[in-house]
This record gives sequence, C-alpha cells and structure tokens, in this order.
Amino acid sequence: MLVCQKDKFALPRHIAYLDAAYMSPIPLAALEAGKVGTAVKTEPWKMTIASYYDEVEEARALAASLIGADAEDIAIAAATSYGMAVAARNVPVPPGSAILLMENEHPSHRYIWHELAEQRRAHVRIIDKPSDGDWTAAFVKAIADCDIPVAVVAGTMVHWFEGTAINLTAVTQASRAAGACLVVDGTQWVGALPFDVKTVRPDFLVFATYKFLLGPYRLAFLYADKRWHGEGKPIEHHSWNRVGGDKSDFYRVEVPAFLPGARRFDMGERSDFAVMPVAIESLKLLNGWGVENTFARLRHLNDLAWKEAVGRELIREPNPLRAPHISILDFGDHVPPDLATQLRANNVYVTVRGSKVRISPHVYNDEQDILALFNLLASILKA
Repeated sequence: MLVCQKDKFALPRHIAYLDAAYMSPIPLAALEAGKVGTAVKTEPWKMTIASYYDEVEEARALAASLIGADAEDIAIAAATSYGMAVAARNVPVPPGSAILLMENEHPSHRYIWHELAEQRRAHVRIIDKPSDGDWTAAFVKAIADCDIPVAVVAGTMVHWFEGTAINLTAVTQASRAAGACLVVDGTQWVGALPFDVKTVRPDFLVFATYKFLLGPYRLAFLYADKRWHGEGKPIEHHSWNRVGGDKSDFYRVEVPAFLPGARRFDMGERSDFAVMPVAIESLKLLNGWGVENTFARLRHLNDLAWKEAVGRELIREPNPLRAPHISILDFGDHVPPDLATQLRANNVYVTVRGSKVRISPHVYNDEQDILALFNLLASILKA
C-alpha cells in the first residue's frame, strides 16, 4: 500500500487536516512550480508562442491519464460550473423532456440545468433521497419510470453531501436505454477512485483540480465524448482553440476551424502561467503514485475512521453504501453547534454540516491523524 506522503506537503505533524473534499493543500513541488510560473510574467520579453501551448498540452495529457481518456478528449476549463455550462450548451433538450437531478445536488451541477429547462421549456425532475440510501437504485428507477422523455441525466459517483457511492455504470446503462445524455460531476472523486471513461462513456465529465487532484483553485478539466469533437459548440470564442492560433498572421483568417478533439471547448486564457504549472506538478505526483494506489490508501484511512466511530460507540454501524474515499458520519443530536470550532482549536480540520461530519483524508494523512480526530470527537460528543 502507498505510504503516507506527508513529507511532500507543508503540513506540520500537529495539524490533522482531513478535509480534502473541501480544499486540499498543494504539494511543495507544486508550490515551487507556481512560483516559477508566476515569475514568467515578470519578463514577458522572454516568452514564446510555446508558452501558450506546451504546458496546456502536458496538463491535458496528465488529466486524461487519470480517467483512461485520450488527450484529445480533454478541454481546459475554469471550474466545474464552466464545464457544466459547456455541456448544457450542447446536449439536446427538446420541449417537454426531462432533466434528472438528485435531491440536494451540488450547486455547480444543479443551477445550470434549471436555467436550461426554462430556456427549452423542459422540466427538471428531482430524484428524492431514497429511504434506504441506495441512490443507484433510485437513479435507475427514476429514469425508467419517468412519464416524459428523459433528455439529460446529471450523475456522479458519490453524493457530495451524503457520501453515498453510486454505481455509475448502472446509471449509464439506464440513461442509454432511455436515449438520454449523461453529464457527470467528478470533482469529488476523480483522482481518488479508479475510473475508466472507455467503460462508462459519459457525454461530458467535469472535474476541478482543487480537491482530490491536489491542484490549484480556478482550474478544471472537461472530458467530452468523441461524439462532441466534431459537432460541439464552445461557450466562448478566441484564437487558442482555433487552428492557426499560434501563427503570427492568425487574424487574417476570418473564422478558422477549431483545433481537433475537445480543444474546441478550451476556455480563453487557458495557459495561466501561475496556475497551470501548479496543476501539472500535482498531476505528475498523482500519476506517479497511481490512482489504484491512492485509492487503496484512502480506503484504508476511511475504513479506520468507521472502525473508530463504531468502536467508540459514536455510531451504531458503518453505512454499507458509503463511498470508500470519503466518510460522512451522522452523530445526530450529540453534535454541539460549535463542534467545528472546537476541533479547529485543537488543530483538527473536517467539514461539519449540522449533525454530519465529513472526513476526507488524502495521501498526506496517516493513522495518527484519524486517531487525533476520534480522540477529540469522543471527548466532545460524550461530554
């Protein structure tokens, strides 16, 4: 199993940071790359046209390798919401059709579909939280039982708020049977869970870099199925996603063709000299460790979290449908309103929402971090 990688981060021993699902720290190597990248603009006379292309293509290839895609399938986006806007610009949604969303879906994967439904005179259908917690079965049933044609299924592999795993393959099969497009938010799991787009084949998959990809804030990657490489429409227009944009006379061509593959969806100013190098160094580390090895490490730490919660009688039993890389524990009425403040005062960091505590370790965590959290939880919740 992959050993703890704390030495590659600026994390002191006394800090138990277990909140990657909120915002992960960047590795030290990425910090240094960011410093070098930021300095590029102090001497712009040294820049060449390659400054706008080389790092972008390196990042594209690294991101693709995490999900079993080709570099041609990946576009550079500003955020999850940007990628979702691209998807909404392209998927066919006839009047009277349905867009299916989970209850309490993340805003970046929710708001755009309500706007699109209003524009197209379609309907957003919310899949209610299932009483047994089985979101996969709820998804499949909602698709099959929908009384109007399903145009879009907005899916994912883990409910961001519930921490429940979803069988995306089953959701995909149901979506395809209904003739619907599948648009997926991968921000809470790409890089942490093994995944192969060649098996699932969503229409679009968006994943930001600032969580489990250990990258910067304000950068995301958009996977687009090859169906959209020839007919897809971007949401903005500029020279960097066009053929000949690297030529000195690019402006002479009235409307040049798009670059091949998903590059047509690239955002403007995609080659951010301060941001892109940070992402590249983090993606290099992740690829070096391997997604399978990272996943095994995170599963080990989360299994320990559930074991401690049960062993200390803070909960009755683990959630059998839990996602393996995130632990969301519901402590009910035992949670004081200042729990997060008390934990932070003792150098332990998690996300607290109401009665739920979300624990999201990464490769920089070890068993000592998990024990520090549960020593505190036991003393606070049983007080």
